[in-house]
Amino acid sequence: MEVNLNYRLGKLKKMGLLRGVWLDCGCADGGYTEALVAWGAARAIGIDPEQSRIDQANLRKQENEATSGRRPGLTEYHCSTDNFPLSDASVDAALMNEVLEHVSDETATLREIRRVLRPGGHIVVISPNRWFPFEGHGMQFLGRDFGFPVPVLPWLPSAWSSRVMAARNYWPHELREVVAAAGFEIELVDYVLPVFEYYRWLPKSAISAYRRMMPLIEKTPLRKFGVSTLVLARRPLEGADR
Repeated sequence: MEVNLNYRLGKLKKMGLLRGVWLDCGCADGGYTEALVAWGAARAIGIDPEQSRIDQANLRKQENEATSGRRPGLTEYHCSTDNFPLSDASVDAALMNEVLEHVSDETATLREIRRVLRPGGHIVVISPNRWFPFEGHGMQFLGRDFGFPVPVLPWLPSAWSSRVMAARNYWPHELREVVAAAGFEIELVDYVLPVFEYYRWLPKSAISAYRRMMPLIEKTPLRKFGVSTLVLARRPLEGADR
């Protein structure tokens, strides 16, 4: 996970976003929440709907503070779905890293994030890209759960594939439209390349060579086939808000 985390947060760092108070929506065990602070955020708030993950995040926080001497209070965690225990306009930025595809109501979740974002604050949504030829969440078919990456599935017609996918998958324009429909102004649509941390069947030498080429691939049309789409948007300023 470290390679992927560094790569993804590196993108946000280059955009100049890692400052102020961040909301990590769908924080799981808090790995990205803590990393947001380590990479420059003043504070980070993690929210996840599963209490067991929040318990893991709090335990992780306690252990890290005990071993590193990091100041307490830089991260905090809450269990919630689409009703965050946060005041209006109380965070500077929000991250949804491979989360939107799992929520029951995309619009409700995005609008709740919009509520807690200050005017002009940014949201970063990273979700599966249908141009990537493997469905990493697997699929459910004929009563069986196929958890491994399923080839070609994202390229099949949505009318069929959506019925067997374990999570939603978006064409880049679809993800952009979902975020915009929740009242955000789109600033950038980018792609996130795979780093192959979980594809153990690939030769290590091939993975190492590929990772060295990633900066070059990022500059070519091949980036379109990245594993995920990244949408950067912001809550409109007062007066432009709707």
